[in-house]
Amino acid sequence: MFNGIKSIVWIIYPMLPGASYSISFYFFCLPDEYSDNYVRSDILDNYGLDISEVPRFIVLPYDINGVLRVKNLFLLVSGVSMIGFHYFVMLYCGLKMHFNMKKELKKFSATQRKLQKQFFYALVVQSLGPTVFLVLPAVPILLSPLIPPSMEIEISWQTGWLYTLVGLYPPFDSIGFMIIVTEYKKVIRNQITFLMSDNPSHSTTLSTVNSHRTHNRL
Repeated sequence: MFNGIKSIVWIIYPMLPGASYSISFYFFCLPDEYSDNYVRSDILDNYGLDISEVPRFIVLPYDINGVLRVKNLFLLVSGVSMIGFHYFVMLYCGLKMHFNMKKELKKFSATQRKLQKQFFYALVVQSLGPTVFLVLPAVPILLSPLIPPSMEIEISWQTGWLYTLVGLYPPFDSIGFMIIVTEYKKVIRNQITFLMSDNPSHSTTLSTVNSHRTHNRL
């Protein structure tokens, strides 16, 4: 499944959801007069910019009468569907891997079983990283436009904080492996111990050099 030409397909595949979601903006979220007027004052007050001079895609599921704007709704539905589909694949593959591992690990030694289980737990943590730092923070931003106007709830927030959470994901991804996998912890612990402690060979070399210099001066 991951050999030969199939491996190239899997390398390219992660680009497809992003490309399809980006292209859907051009089909479903092109600005019109109503959407521009809806956000004109917010853009002017918060950023001091005229909406007509800003490159933009506007997601506005309801019109002035509270009727659904089908095009914008399609964007939200397609986005949620893509995320839901891939989470289903992750859950299915994770459970299948878990049950297959329980059978296969019986053939390995205790040390190998422990290591393989640690790798599995590390993969689980890596799958939780995007959920915590990417998906969950974006959910209220993506779904808040679906609140019906009849509820008279006004929400206005800037999303700069979201990029901070996105920046936390790469170190979390690596730290998860370092904490869970014992071999990584040993290497890191040894490196820290080496850096924090005095290096005997280095100290001996310095002492020898200093003694030699003193002898030459005498």
